[in-house]
Amino acid sequence: MIWVTWRQQRTETVIAALLLVFAAVVLVPTGLNISDAYDHDGVAACLTNPTGDCRDTVELFARRWEQIVNLVAWFNLLPGLIGALLAVPLVLEFEHGTYRLAWTQSVTRDRWLATRLAAIVVATVVAAVAFTLVMTWWRSPLDHVRGRFEEGFNFEGLVPTAYALFAAALVLATGVVLRRAAAAIGITLVVFVALRLVIEGWVRKNYLAPLHRTWTGSAEPDLHGAWVMSQGRELQLVGGGRPDPGVVASCFQGPPKLVDGACLARHGVVEYADVIYHPASRFWLFQGIEAGIFISLALILGTFAVVWIRRRVV
Repeated sequence: MIWVTWRQQRTETVIAALLLVFAAVVLVPTGLNISDAYDHDGVAACLTNPTGDCRDTVELFARRWEQIVNLVAWFNLLPGLIGALLAVPLVLEFEHGTYRLAWTQSVTRDRWLATRLAAIVVATVVAAVAFTLVMTWWRSPLDHVRGRFEEGFNFEGLVPTAYALFAAALVLATGVVLRRAAAAIGITLVVFVALRLVIEGWVRKNYLAPLHRTWTGSAEPDLHGAWVMSQGRELQLVGGGRPDPGVVASCFQGPPKLVDGACLARHGVVEYADVIYHPASRFWLFQGIEAGIFISLALILGTFAVVWIRRRVV
């Protein structure tokens, strides 16, 4: 049974492997360049003291790789493609009617179904974990500079595997009903992208209430690696109210135009800052919540597919 399953699954497995190879061809050379630049420029040392020239070094390093980061952002779709591909062979069984031959053999329907589902789950998890490990290695220097909460969240941790399992379950659920592999893949990709956009744009930030901090002077909270949703600064008089614009202008020295804090203090002006953010310490909690959402959806869809196959497919 395992050998037969492999023969039926091997074409899509090879295609999924080729997608991973393509990703590696892009990520490995560029990842080595990023890592070499991180070490050569002394970015790690500068992160411990991000002032003056070191601050410029860190900023230049981050901006240097913006184009490749934007290109790699398209790999957001890869877990969905992999999961969908690996579920297609089972859908093709129902599209072509070959499942009837399997059910007339000595293998029971439940054993046949369990073996096929186990093959899909194992292959999907292995491929998704491999993708996650490569992406985590590639992003490591960038994560040290900017953190992984915003840019790296979709590529690291638990969620890529959860995304892939959800896509596989969705292909299976739609495929056993429609008995059309192409239609199942099309519907899955549309739903996958739409759901990811909704969660990333509107839902994820509400997993927990964000923190809101206001401060003056140097009492800034630790925002390194945090997911900053809004941030602002405002000049006010110590007793409240807006300062005279002429006084404020006189306290800016330049070029470049930098505010002179001592000058502002002499005129009773204080710079207030506020930020709304999720701290870096919440990364794994948010990973667990989002992975739980997609795995729960995958379990629901998978259960629906199993019940449909057992009760409706003849």
